[in-house]
Amino acid sequence: MDVGIKKNNSINNLNNKNQSPLLYEAVDYNLLLVNYKTLNVITNYELVNQFMQKNGQKGLVIFDVPKNADFSDLKSWPNLKGIFFEYADENLLAQGFKAIEQGELWFPRPVTDCWTRKMLEEEQHTTLRTNNLTRKEIKVLKLLYSGLEYTAIADSLFISEATVRVHLHKIYQKIEVKNKQQARIWCKTNFNKISS
Repeated sequence: MDVGIKKNNSINNLNNKNQSPLLYEAVDYNLLLVNYKTLNVITNYELVNQFMQKNGQKGLVIFDVPKNADFSDLKSWPNLKGIFFEYADENLLAQGFKAIEQGELWFPRPVTDCWTRKMLEEEQHTTLRTNNLTRKEIKVLKLLYSGLEYTAIADSLFISEATVRVHLHKIYQKIEVKNKQQARIWCKTNFNKISS
């Protein structure tokens, strides 16, 4: 980001030093702007979230992102509304801020491509795991997800508790979890992909 951006009346430098600022505030748009170079170095999710809540910012914008950066982790930042590559000019920033103000998100195509590919890979991996479950294992998993313990699952399916444990052991391996708590969390995000 060009140091000249400080001339824009709607963008305030939040760093009072004479050095190149790392944080800005787009006052007219109620946005916090964070320099990509500071992510995970002097800023973290919690610090940014607390700062935004304290100062009433509605969204986060990450700027000065290199075009060859790894975009996969950027989506985890709280209230992320936009990303701007290095050397974005004031006109592009203003256009992006206005779009964000109107409820849109402002992410360059390479960023959204990266996120979409990652999401599709994860979904495909999940689908492959759920397709390996037998009908009986799906029934056991659904009962576990509903909150039943091993004894209640066994009674419900008219099988022994030991058989329930065997089924769950196989299920845990197939869906790549280690215990019933992780299995329930897995079900919360993947339950709709399980076919009966």
